[in-house]
Amino acid sequence: MKNLSSQRALPRATTLFLMLAAALAVTPAMSQEREKLTIAIGTDVLDASQANNTSVPIYTKCWENAGLDVTLQPTNSTTAMQAVLTGQADMVNMGPAAAIIARTKGAPIKAVYLNMRHNFQFPVVQESSPIKTLADFKGKTIGVISYGAQMVQIFRGMFSEAGLNPDKDVTFVETGSGAQAVTALTRGRVDIWGTWDSQIATAENMGVKLRRFTSPYAEKLTFGGSYFVRDDMITKRPKVIEKALRCVAQGSLTTMTNPQGALKVHWKVFPLTKPSSVDEATAIKQGLHIINTRTEFLKLEPGVKWGEIPISAVANMVAFMKANNVIQTSPKLEDLYTNQFIAAINDFDSAKVIAAAKALPK
Repeated sequence: MKNLSSQRALPRATTLFLMLAAALAVTPAMSQEREKLTIAIGTDVLDASQANNTSVPIYTKCWENAGLDVTLQPTNSTTAMQAVLTGQADMVNMGPAAAIIARTKGAPIKAVYLNMRHNFQFPVVQESSPIKTLADFKGKTIGVISYGAQMVQIFRGMFSEAGLNPDKDVTFVETGSGAQAVTALTRGRVDIWGTWDSQIATAENMGVKLRRFTSPYAEKLTFGGSYFVRDDMITKRPKVIEKALRCVAQGSLTTMTNPQGALKVHWKVFPLTKPSSVDEATAIKQGLHIINTRTEFLKLEPGVKWGEIPISAVANMVAFMKANNVIQTSPKLEDLYTNQFIAAINDFDSAKVIAAAKALPK
């Protein structure tokens, strides 16, 4: 598994995977003084939509100032979760379906921070496609980033809700992510593309017109991308959890306050994400489309704190998964998540963060 440290990145074989700017590297002595923390990420696409939880905490030195030496491990959700369960990573940012399945089988993994507060994964077709409803998916092929991705579980449930048999009526194939996935759709290698918000925005930036599908029950799936840890980390390293996720919360506030500043920061930290084939104005317009699309899924409900996980969101996800035979038993909801760190995570001066956000590079 390849690593991205908070100070340097190693390239992966994907058009949207990047390296950290060498100027942000720190000396080994500095690194040794901070507590090491490895965060796995359930995607290897670190585009601008990931600014709030990657580049912004790095650029502002939030993790560094909190005494953490953070290493990021971008990969797919299955590998990311296994990295946490086997001790190769301390924390994972991914969708909850795989973790819920694992918990029903006895895996000691639990959500501690809700990052994406709405379902952000959708099956899409080209606007010119004759496919108009979910029922039209029968006999069709859908491309997904990986078979183990949470979107597969969500889509299977959506298809069942529409009266289809997801085991017989629809064929899932792995098409990866980024340009190769878009190409698979536009060249007809798949009929449908299963993807997420920022990838849809990226395709739209490429001029591809898409139509996305959802369902009434899918809209109830507000237990979106979250941070998970092993049970033993909750008891042994609570302060590390608080520090790491306080920076994610501040990164979210920063990004929402100044999207263009966050975009420029992302390009500074991950220079290979900046488009090289378009002029500056176009690059900014496209980058902001990605960030603003993601922001819609990060926004807090009134009266809710950063990272807070509503029990209704967990209950709806479990009910959805059980109703569609993704899981056969109903785990105790309290085994799946905890809000015990939320007060500490939100213990920061919002006005100060907003002021700093407004001062980011233009």
